[in-house]
Amino acid sequence: MLSRVGLAGYTTADGLLDEDEGADDQEGAAATERATGPAARRTSTSSRLVRDAAIGARVKELHRHACQICETRLQYKRRPYSEAAHIRGLGNAHNGPDEMPNLLCLCPNHHVLFDGLEIYVDVDGIVRRTHGDKTVGRLRQHNSHHIDGAHLDYHRTLCDLNRMARS
Repeated sequence: MLSRVGLAGYTTADGLLDEDEGADDQEGAAATERATGPAARRTSTSSRLVRDAAIGARVKELHRHACQICETRLQYKRRPYSEAAHIRGLGNAHNGPDEMPNLLCLCPNHHVLFDGLEIYVDVDGIVRRTHGDKTVGRLRQHNSHHIDGAHLDYHRTLCDLNRMARS
């Protein structure tokens, strides 16, 4: 289903394959045989997206580091901790923008569920589980943080495709 809409290999909003898809059995076997010593290293060249940390920091500050879904405010090393989650992923094939209308302030648990397409925000601002449609809560809004509905629509579409692919 995902390959028909140009998203082959993208089973999550963050663009990463599930752990069991693409796991290399030979590396796993070698890791279990090596019981002591430093981990092996491999040289590689990569490119990665450049994100504007100030935008994420602004969203977190506006929401006082409280998750927009559950209101959790974490403390880590005596400082507030929250995560700026992109609604429409930045990487290929999503190509979302790195801007405030494409960000949510979430706790780590809700961030991983959102990126994993396990939860979504419906058109009324209710956060629901993708499988079973159970209500999780209501997305808390802030007057100074406009969320682009087109990005939420895109995320909902991914959740629908994920639901159909797993059925």
